[in-house]
Amino acid sequence: MSEWHIPVMKPNQPTEPNPPALVHCKIMEIAGGYVFVGPKGNPHSTAPGLPRGGSFEFPMFQARLSGDGEKPWFITVESLVVGENSWGYVSNTGFHHGPGQDDPDTWVAHAGATVEEGDGKDAAAASASSTLR
Repeated sequence: MSEWHIPVMKPNQPTEPNPPALVHCKIMEIAGGYVFVGPKGNPHSTAPGLPRGGSFEFPMFQARLSGDGEKPWFITVESLVVGENSWGYVSNTGFHHGPGQDDPDTWVAHAGATVEEGDGKDAAAASASSTLR
C-alpha cells in the first residue's frame, strides 16, 4: 500500500513550509480507499473507494493537529499519484478546490516507501540477516 508524508518544507518548493498543523501527517492507501493520519499516528478521516490520481475530500473531522485545541479540519486532495508528490488544500472553515475568499493553505506531500502485506517482515529479516554476517 502507498503512503504520502507531509514534511516541514514542501518537496516541490524547498524554501516554502507546509502548514504547521499538517507537518508529520500522512495519507495512507488502505483496502478500498485512503485514510488521513495525524502527526501522532492517529487515523482521523477515511475516504473510501476512490480512484488514484483524482481530486477528492476527506470527510471533515475534529482534531487537535497543531496542539492549540480541537478544530474542524477540511482536507482536499487535488492530486494523489503513486510515486509522485501529492498536494491539496487545508482549511478550518470549509472545503476548497482552489484559492477562495479565505485563501486556504496549500500542502504538498512526498511519496513514501511502500510495503506489500507480509513483505515488511521478510524484508526486515533479510536486512538484519545481511548485517549480521
